Amino acid sequence: MLSAKGTYSMLGKETLWQAAESSHALLDGVGVSHAIVDGVAVCLHGYQRNTIDIDLLVRNDDSEKLRNAFTASGWTWDADQKQFSSESGAVVQFLIAGERAGRGADVRLPDPDDADSVTVLEGLPVLNLARLIESKIACGQGDARRMHKDFADVVELIALKKLNRSFERKLHQSVRPAFRELLQNARGK
Repeated sequence: MLSAKGTYSMLGKETLWQAAESSHALLDGVGVSHAIVDGVAVCLHGYQRNTIDIDLLVRNDDSEKLRNAFTASGWTWDADQKQFSSESGAVVQFLIAGERAGRGADVRLPDPDDADSVTVLEGLPVLNLARLIESKIACGQGDARRMHKDFADVVELIALKKLNRSFERKLHQSVRPAFRELLQNARGK
């Protein structure tokens, strides 16, 4: 299986991968807990998928420290888009721990310091498979424009990881019915 780094190299997105690594080094260097979520996280878990930005889960209390670290390293803050851009054009957006994973969702984004929610893949902190699937379903349920992409990511992860019905016990109960439906889709039933 191709690594996430290899996937982004193949797609001509080395800059995005380099931005993920440098963002991690930058935040780790100033003691800001963080975890990769969304598209890059999906790729780190093995589904070779393209994306245009890096989404990082952080704590609200670390906002000032994070902003100072990125700014001091030459990243540019875009207040309208609520994101940082590197000189090479890579974009980093942030999600805040404790906020809802999707509009109206019961699922809350975990603390990036929670060892039960975060794992390390290819040297980077990333939401573990259960929290990633849970957040993708919750986000998709709350936003019709994101639903097809988020649900497709979940179907691909289910197929790739050969997940079965027993995996649903790791998920928040509010997303379990959707997981069961996506599980059937992954099996082609």
